[in-house]
Amino acid sequence: MKYFLLLTLSFFSLFASDAFVTPAQLKSSLDDKNIIILDVSNEELYKTSHIKGAIHTNVKKFIDKNPLNKYPTLATDEIIQAALRKLGINDDSKVIIYSHNSKEAIFDSSYLAFILLYSGLEDVSILDGGYMAWVFENNLLVSSLIPKIKNGTVTIKPRKHLIATTKDIQNSDVKILDARSYDDYYGISRSDGVLGVGHIKGAKCSYTATKFLKDNTLRAKSELDDIYLAGFALDNDSEIIIYSRDALSASMEFFIVYQHMGLKNTKLYEASLLEWGNEKNLPMTRFKWE
Repeated sequence: MKYFLLLTLSFFSLFASDAFVTPAQLKSSLDDKNIIILDVSNEELYKTSHIKGAIHTNVKKFIDKNPLNKYPTLATDEIIQAALRKLGINDDSKVIIYSHNSKEAIFDSSYLAFILLYSGLEDVSILDGGYMAWVFENNLLVSSLIPKIKNGTVTIKPRKHLIATTKDIQNSDVKILDARSYDDYYGISRSDGVLGVGHIKGAKCSYTATKFLKDNTLRAKSELDDIYLAGFALDNDSEIIIYSRDALSASMEFFIVYQHMGLKNTKLYEASLLEWGNEKNLPMTRFKWE
């Protein structure tokens, strides 16, 4: 009995620290009252079918709606806290996020994960393989019923240091990762809405899509170690900044490096190339691998 209890505690301790959880892990934890499952997919898809007990949310509610903004930014801390409470989130909640596997929805899941980490929550995970992986293993544990939500009591503790600025980028000691495609990084193609072509000087190409297999599950930790620790020579002391076209498309790379790899000195360049690539005094490098 004692052995079983220790085994159970070890499992949940592991689960609590996992950035990406498997359908089997989630299934074994559905009765945990501290778990909040969030579905960031299209609302019509959610209403048709979702993981039993999952709550739908739209990431756009966390973005500042000021039409004068040159690029999307987070809403105020007050708005974020109120929105999280409406989702039933408490300070001790374990939040699992998933999508229905479209490219846009996958980035929605990682952007929401970033928002939760920014807000001071620790137990934040993404369902590895998304909704399709869940259905493949647990096709009977889906529902079209909308769960009732009891307001949460979370008090956010904003981690302002997770958001990088142009000043941070210009620090010669920082290691910069560009999460866009090879063509965009090298300058063969141009990111939508960005005048500049190529990449920020000194940035390494770390195309987010290469971190996943064809079934949208994450590569093995050993392979990611080869990419980040050996290939990019990153370690716990590294100051790392992730960027892409915008914060949304940079968020998955950030989540992998910060939450899964555990490199906590990592920041997300919120303005990304929608700022840098459209400012004449912020130069881009083209046709060069760095």
